[in-house]
Amino acid sequence: MKTISVSSLKAHLSAELKKVQAGETVVVFDHRHPVAKVVPFEHEPLFLREASETYHCKVLAPLTDIDPMQVLAQDRADRW
Repeated sequence: MKTISVSSLKAHLSAELKKVQAGETVVVFDHRHPVAKVVPFEHEPLFLREASETYHCKVLAPLTDIDPMQVLAQDRADRW
């Protein structure tokens, strides 16, 4: 297990992450106190299952009867 200071990790983040990606664990120290452990990410298999029902969308009624395109046209008519 490798140890590294916060300042050194900031300066060499890409290189250290490549080492972690290769399987190494890195403990990060701030003023000689451990503050974090960077470990390789373990890919867990994605669990999928078939849908038990078909999806139904609910058609909603408009909240207002105002046509937004008419409002926009009226607003823009004042500009020209």
